[in-house]
Amino acid sequence: MLINSNAYGSIVVLVYVSIASLPEKERRSLVNVARALSYFARVRAYGYVDRLANTFSMASLRQVLAEAIRDLKSEYDRGEQVFMPTATDVETFIALAERDLSIAKVAASMALAYSWSKPAEERGENEKGILG
Repeated sequence: MLINSNAYGSIVVLVYVSIASLPEKERRSLVNVARALSYFARVRAYGYVDRLANTFSMASLRQVLAEAIRDLKSEYDRGEQVFMPTATDVETFIALAERDLSIAKVAASMALAYSWSKPAEERGENEKGILG
């Protein structure tokens, strides 16, 4: 944790989340949200990923997630193979972001990294990401 003051003299507390130290449920939700967003990076529609990386409030984070998930559902309905995070994944990710909004940048970075990886089916993974 880092305590700093901004230009207005307000105290700002920055909490840096270590991904490795996250409980399994939080780490899994982060990975699943990033995997879902990686679809947009794969098809070179970076808007949601960029907006998530640059989010400045919980309201904007919630808006980006809602729009992205709605579009993922539309793609799924059109027959595209997309990964959909569960409601629990999204709830857990939002709770994590409420503690430290910078986790949104981490999710966006992970989404970009996943975008040039082969889809899980091509790697022989099942729906839980386990090689089979």
